[in-house]
Amino acid sequence: MREVVLEERAELGLSPTDPLDPYALADAHGIPVYGIGDLLDHGVSPEAFGHFTLGDAAAWSAALVPLGTARLIVENESHSLARRRSNIAHELGHFLLEHPFDRVILGEDHKRQFDEKQENEAKFMAGELLIPLAAAARMAFDGWDNTRVAEAYGVSKQFAQMQMKGQRVRAQRAELKYGFGKSATATSN
Repeated sequence: MREVVLEERAELGLSPTDPLDPYALADAHGIPVYGIGDLLDHGVSPEAFGHFTLGDAAAWSAALVPLGTARLIVENESHSLARRRSNIAHELGHFLLEHPFDRVILGEDHKRQFDEKQENEAKFMAGELLIPLAAAARMAFDGWDNTRVAEAYGVSKQFAQMQMKGQRVRAQRAELKYGFGKSATATSN
C-alpha cells in the first residue's frame, strides 16, 4: 500500500515528505468531489441535508459513489477542512485499492454496513497519503509536536497523533540507544 501511495505522490510531482492535497489527487483521477449541499438541486431533500449537516453531522462524513465505471465523492461540508481532507483521503484509499462495490451501504435496519478489512486498509491509505512514513519519521526525529504536524500537513491534531505515534517511539528508542536527535516526547498540543 505504501508503494501505491509513493506512486500517486510521484504522479503529482510530490516527494515522500511533501504535503498532499487530496482534492488534487481526486482531480488527477477524474473523480469530482461534491458537498451534500451541491445535491440539493438533484433530489437530496432539505430534511436530509439538515440532518447530516446540522442535526447529526457526525453520522456521515463522505462516500465514494460508483456511476457505471466512473466514480465521484460526496462529502459532508459541515465538517472542518482538516476532517474533510482526511475523509477524502479515506475515500481515495478505497478507490486506489480498487475495493469492490459488492455490499450495500445501509442494511435493513438502516444502520451502516461496512467491510472492516477494507475500512482499515482505507484508513491506512489515508494516513499514508496525508502524512507518509518518511515525513512522520523525519518529524519525530526532529521533535515536532502534534500541533506543528497538523498545521504543516492540513490534518487534525488527533490525525497527527495517530500517524506520529509509532515514529515517535522509534525516535525515542534511537535517542536512548545512540544519544542523538531531539527528544520526540512532545505528543500533545
